[in-house]
Amino acid sequence: MKRLLVCLLSLFSLVAHAEMTMTRELVAAEKLVPGQPVTIAVTFWTDSWFNPPPQWPEMVIENGNLLNTPLPNQLLTRNSAGISWSGIRMERQILTWDQGTLRFPAVDVVMRSANQPPKTVSLPMLEKAVAWPADVQQPDRFLPARSLQLTQKWQLYRAADDAQLHVGDVIERVVTLRATEVIAAQIPQLLYAIPGSASQRLPPQNSDLTSGRDEIVGAQRVESLRYLPAQPGELIIPPLRLRWWDTRQQQWQIAELSGAHYSIAAARPAGSEQALKARAPTNWKPLLIAAAAVLLMLMLMMLFRRSLLHSLQRLYQRTREYWRTVSLPDLTPTKRKR
Repeated sequence: MKRLLVCLLSLFSLVAHAEMTMTRELVAAEKLVPGQPVTIAVTFWTDSWFNPPPQWPEMVIENGNLLNTPLPNQLLTRNSAGISWSGIRMERQILTWDQGTLRFPAVDVVMRSANQPPKTVSLPMLEKAVAWPADVQQPDRFLPARSLQLTQKWQLYRAADDAQLHVGDVIERVVTLRATEVIAAQIPQLLYAIPGSASQRLPPQNSDLTSGRDEIVGAQRVESLRYLPAQPGELIIPPLRLRWWDTRQQQWQIAELSGAHYSIAAARPAGSEQALKARAPTNWKPLLIAAAAVLLMLMLMMLFRRSLLHSLQRLYQRTREYWRTVSLPDLTPTKRKR
């Protein structure tokens, strides 16, 4: 038994050469523009086991910033020259804000493994050219994305339940932008005040778009602006037009939302002021579900009416027997001796 165990250990030691190496690559589009995220991937390879865990090189970046987007490490395998390698792949996202050259200088990494001498691996320099696309009009509002979607919702707040808008009522415009391969800080401001009407801006709401195993794939921005008409007349809210760069098709795209036109009447007479009430649409789904449940219950009662009636009769009889008065015999003697 001991000889068999020694042979197995010797065989495993021959298969595992205790070799280790590290590779680095840049995952980016062929044409890179400022604001477009790229991925730097570093992979630790070994034909043995990960003991101790790998130590990753320091991220030295020129003309770029390291994002804190959480990307999980990946386990990889490969076969080279008859040797099976296992790897751990670490990915980090990089963002450039101006044109130039995104550069990762060469670096030497000292790799250590149990019962093995330290090994130095040289990672070569990586470079990628970054340039603005043609016909950039507003660099501060430049938005590159793989896909983009704009939606809006109008909400009217009235001081009375009538169809006419008056001075003192509120018109709220809510715009939602959903884009992939962007971060929330890149999305420019969407809504602006218009002359002739006061406005109130609500704080924008930024959130991440996720898919699969909570992998962040983009960002969402929700902006709300309330228009407060101060004088009667016509209120024209202009359409929203956003020009963005499609990184997938390498061309400009236009996302547009229609505006609105409202007639504002004079303020209501004094004495009719009250809290503004939103005319929210009626949600019929819960009502329909409740009606369907009641109808289903009535149908079941009709189908099983005999069984229900029999059960109620038995319950009534048992309850009546339980509470029926039971007369006890006279326990006290009527004649006593003195």
